[in-house]
Amino acid sequence: MKNILFITMDQLRYDALGFMNAFPVHTPNMDSLARSGTVFRNAYCSNPLCVPARASIMTGKYCCDTGTYYNDQGWADALDTVPGELSKNGYFTVSVGKMHFLPARKHYGFDKRVADNNTDYIEYLAEKGLEREKAPPFNSWEDRLAWEYQQEKTKLADEDYVTNYITRNALQELESIKHRRDCERLENEPFFMWLSYVKPHSPCDPPEPYFSMYDPTDMPDPAAMETECPNFPHQVARWKKDWESLSSDMIKRNRAKYMGCVTMLDNCIGQVIEKLRELEIYDNTLIVVSSDHGDYLGDHFMVQKGFFHDCSSKVPLIVTGPGIPAGQEVQHLASHIDLLPTFLDYAGLIHDHNDYKTGQLTEVEHPSDATSLLPLMQHPDAEDHRMVVSESGIYGLSVMLRKGNTKINYYDDTGEIEVFDLEQDPDELSNLGTGMTQDDIPAEFQKTLDDVLMRLETFRTGKYTFGNRTLDMFT
Repeated sequence: MKNILFITMDQLRYDALGFMNAFPVHTPNMDSLARSGTVFRNAYCSNPLCVPARASIMTGKYCCDTGTYYNDQGWADALDTVPGELSKNGYFTVSVGKMHFLPARKHYGFDKRVADNNTDYIEYLAEKGLEREKAPPFNSWEDRLAWEYQQEKTKLADEDYVTNYITRNALQELESIKHRRDCERLENEPFFMWLSYVKPHSPCDPPEPYFSMYDPTDMPDPAAMETECPNFPHQVARWKKDWESLSSDMIKRNRAKYMGCVTMLDNCIGQVIEKLRELEIYDNTLIVVSSDHGDYLGDHFMVQKGFFHDCSSKVPLIVTGPGIPAGQEVQHLASHIDLLPTFLDYAGLIHDHNDYKTGQLTEVEHPSDATSLLPLMQHPDAEDHRMVVSESGIYGLSVMLRKGNTKINYYDDTGEIEVFDLEQDPDELSNLGTGMTQDDIPAEFQKTLDDVLMRLETFRTGKYTFGNRTLDMFT
């Protein structure tokens, strides 16, 4: 049995890594992991929002089965989780860093949790007479935007900055695991660690040299046309309205600071990899790198996440370790929900039944069906019949469906539809679904959409808190 190290960064978009050649960003350690393993070029989050995405990662289920659509929701204890299943089968499971669980101290199957940013980190700072830097009260979204996009570098000492704090705890925990368990051997006492970083989630305020490392003028222009904005679906337009003061200059300044955060994270990941080598457990450890969702970074003149443009809903996914093909890129669609079966498959606890060897990836019968990605890495040329789903509750329910190069977004409150041909229009600037109704959606997409809508009916009567308001689900 092999160790598993799962590394995530909050709000890291899929193309903000050096080897992707989309931004001038230096990430030698993650580039090295990509060269030594397999990169999935079309992996999607289950929901472009932190908590719902993490619920799907943990349970291997879409939101329509977890009922988690907002950042103030947990999920049912009855659902199996990655750490819970691994713990039952001999793994020591530990989380390090941001989990965003509700309640905050809940374990959801982990044997141990350390360095949580919402609990342990706050206590760590308090013991030193410090406070976490946080947003001031805002009178408007414009004020919030100005604060997020014109943020200065942290006032905390390097050792107290959250990225370094989480890394230090990860290194200490690896030392502790090695000394307490026989995890360097194949047959004994393996571990599963989810190392979860808070950054590059805004505000982008890393310490020097990272804060000033990149020149804003070197950053690419946002992928957007001002003329597209009035044509956004109603839900997206409402979100976009909050960021009307966003300018190209602000976008480039923030991108530069964001890339500084990414390079700082890469440096920290390099320290973790070196520790694995030092402890002589690197060669028996699967390493998976991803994020919970992306970041608009000003594309479409929008910020943060929440909707389904690739910059928001697509995630990086790098897999490397014993038995994983090196230097390989897989174009097949993948999802957050596939991580649970992939981890269990790697641990020898389940076996995928899809027939990759014949070149036919069997079509998923149900949108909540997750699949191990291990066979696909061995047979990347198999025909791809997969359809992936992403869901959102921001300003109402919306559902993304992608199969092949076709992406269809359905907005439940208005019935509006977006259709994008990602081969001809990779920046998603031309909506081919204008004027379409639900009856116009192709049958294979409609079947999956109907299934999603049916399964989430259980949750429509729920309540959630948004700011100081208590609202019905999807309103």
